[in-house]
Amino acid sequence: MDLAPVKGTALSQAQPNPRPSVFRRPLFWMSVGAAVLLIAIAVFAGMTIGASVGGAGAEESGRPLPSATATDVAAPPSSETPAATPPASEAPGATGIPASCSEAYTRDWAVELGGLALNPPWTDTPGSGPFWGSNDAGAVTVLEATSELTCAWVGSNGGGDVGIITNLASLTPAQESSMVAHLAGAGQTCYPELDGTRCVIEWRSDAGDSGESHFLRDGIWSATRWSNVVADGYTHDIVATIFG
Repeated sequence: MDLAPVKGTALSQAQPNPRPSVFRRPLFWMSVGAAVLLIAIAVFAGMTIGASVGGAGAEESGRPLPSATATDVAAPPSSETPAATPPASEAPGATGIPASCSEAYTRDWAVELGGLALNPPWTDTPGSGPFWGSNDAGAVTVLEATSELTCAWVGSNGGGDVGIITNLASLTPAQESSMVAHLAGAGQTCYPELDGTRCVIEWRSDAGDSGESHFLRDGIWSATRWSNVVADGYTHDIVATIFG
């Protein structure tokens, strides 16, 4: 018996429609989009809060920013009081005006000054003076008010035309500046020397050679008038004694 071939029932049989893939479902993509949006909002909010808290903490604590290095040095508190400026008599290097003429020099000048005596007894006799280290009327006026020590190298038996008179005076800064200007205006040669100002003048007359040597520094004035005597280094020796 001839059998007609059976046409593939399994292959030709109609199949049910398959269910659509999850990736093709609109509801899936809506859920994904909502989740992404929520994550983005959460991340943005976290960054904003963190920046706000971190910035406030840095300013309130006064700590350096992370970029500061370990070598940064904090400035001293503004409440610190600077050291007071010392008075002129206590300025660095100055010891003040000596208490006596024997302490005004580093050595005995008697031999170099031809045997002149330092403040011999007759200089204390009333009417023997005055002994001023300048012939300038303006300088003498200031010396009368400010001189603290007078050292007279003169003849031991009385006056004469040979000798050296030195006054050591204390001046205010204004007086010191004014005196330098006055001496310069009076024809003396003034110039910087030994951290102070030196003013000198010399003249010649029938009585011989005379002159003046002034030194002003840190409120101390050494005023010297000399006549017919050579005393190289005399003023420098006084400066060395007072200022070191």
